[in-house]
Amino acid sequence: MRKFFHTIRARILLCTISMILLISIIITAISYFIVSYNLRQNMIRTSEIRLSFLGSSIDSNINNVKGFIDSCQRSNKISKFAIEKNTANKFVKREALDFVTEIYGANTALSSQIIRLVIIGKSRNDIIQIVEAVNSNIAVSSEAILSLPYFDTLYENTGEISTAILSDPFFTTKTVPVIPILHTIEHPYQAGEIGYIFTEMSASVITDPIRNSLSDTDNCLYFRIGEYFYRYIEGQGLVLCSDEFEIIEDLSGNALSSNTDIQKIRNRAEQKTYIMVTRPLGTRNLYVTECLDEYTLSRDIFSTFLIVTLIILTASAVIGILLFYYLSKTVNVPVKQLQVRMRRIADGDFSRDPSTEWEHELGDIGKNINDLSENVLSLMNQRLEDERQKKDYEYRMLQSQINPHFLYNTLNSIKWMATIQNATGIAEMTTALSRLLRDISKGTTSLVPISHEISLIEDYFTIQQYRYGGVITLSFDIEDERLTGCSILKFTLQPIVENAIFHGIEPKGSAGTIAIHIYQDAHTDVHIDVTDDGIGMEPEVADHLLDHDSSAGSSFFKEIGVSNVHKRLQYEFGNSYGLHITSKKGEFTTVSILLPFQAGEVGT
Repeated sequence: MRKFFHTIRARILLCTISMILLISIIITAISYFIVSYNLRQNMIRTSEIRLSFLGSSIDSNINNVKGFIDSCQRSNKISKFAIEKNTANKFVKREALDFVTEIYGANTALSSQIIRLVIIGKSRNDIIQIVEAVNSNIAVSSEAILSLPYFDTLYENTGEISTAILSDPFFTTKTVPVIPILHTIEHPYQAGEIGYIFTEMSASVITDPIRNSLSDTDNCLYFRIGEYFYRYIEGQGLVLCSDEFEIIEDLSGNALSSNTDIQKIRNRAEQKTYIMVTRPLGTRNLYVTECLDEYTLSRDIFSTFLIVTLIILTASAVIGILLFYYLSKTVNVPVKQLQVRMRRIADGDFSRDPSTEWEHELGDIGKNINDLSENVLSLMNQRLEDERQKKDYEYRMLQSQINPHFLYNTLNSIKWMATIQNATGIAEMTTALSRLLRDISKGTTSLVPISHEISLIEDYFTIQQYRYGGVITLSFDIEDERLTGCSILKFTLQPIVENAIFHGIEPKGSAGTIAIHIYQDAHTDVHIDVTDDGIGMEPEVADHLLDHDSSAGSSFFKEIGVSNVHKRLQYEFGNSYGLHITSKKGEFTTVSILLPFQAGEVGT
């Protein structure tokens, strides 16, 4: 069994089944999330529509009450009653009372929407009151209303619902939930208020629409007045809510209407997650809210997709069994024959075997194996020939390395002969040249200290001084001797100094100076500026000098041009380092070298 799982057939089988399972799981997961998302969106849409109808019903009830109050505010008979100071004038009060009673009686819905309406004149002590007989068991006076603890709040928010749902203070036999509202009566001819209309609106204007809406849903419905949050409970009505909600995510972007707030919340008391949909009513500070139980929806969707997943897994197992038998016939036998063929080749039998060349992909492999076996001997012979040529190349490279050493030893002999004959110039040039050749023989890829590179430049410049008769000078400005221990690639400065002589100072036709300035910046990087007072160049030429090596090339260093130096520095230290050229036609050229400060042991 263990050997079976190492076969190609088993791997193909396992890979196929795994891919089927993976694709099935991915499709199932995507479908689950798509369906879940769509169902959640449908729940939100349905809730928005339900809350829209609910809000319209509540707004209609409230507007009916406000319309009645507005008629009273605009009535001349009510204004006369509020202005009249003579309380003995019963005619004015009777006219006002008849007017209010007529409108109240004509609107049958008001009897269930208004618990009490009291009209108070500021200049008189008596009142006009509209109240159903079942709600009238205590005397009501203007003083009793004006002394209510929440009267100031009502006065500051006239015409608005600004308090919580309260118990009717003028009805003692049972608790009657009311929503108090205060309106002012304005003087018809002058500025200022002449009275008040105190209304106790029944909580049924809210609870009746909510009760009807609950027949279509099992979700929780809430009602908010300003900062007071109520939950509707069947049989209890609106109960001040003590639930604590934690907002998890704002989903308002999914709303149909821009004034609908949708939030994903967690009820800390129930430890359940809900989607809270909130819509404002037409009256300021009033909102209706529905909490959708997302957990129930997700559970139902998960159960459905669990069944689908089990079906997919069962189908995958059946497909795997069928593939197992199919692969046994179409793959296993050819593979065994190919294994036998490979063992024969391993034993040294390179003869062609036509029986392994079937008319399918494995037959192509068998044909290629036969072709391979016929070419093995020729390939082995070719390998032996390549080894022979490799040894020949190594021998030639060894010879090429002998030449610089031979020249170095010969120059030493010339130096001693010049010293004996008192030809100090020849001895000095020969010594400098021999040191240069010794460095060349060691290659150009190793790192050396800047101090070593300075010594190499001094040897090179010694030769050039004799060549140009001492008309060129070289100076060094090293701000910190510690910087000479920084690592630099060998033969970095020489091509730059060579270009300064051949392309800067020599075309000028007069004496010239090359200044080398070594310093460190605030980022601890090391700068080496090589400046000559030669003919300079146009800025466009300087910008492209590092793109193409334009150096003339000397007899020793023609393989190490300025652009090559730039590339070598970037390869070694990174693209942020290398060369930068600044020049002004007829005045100067400065080649700046930027190096990281790396001190330590380096190869020489």
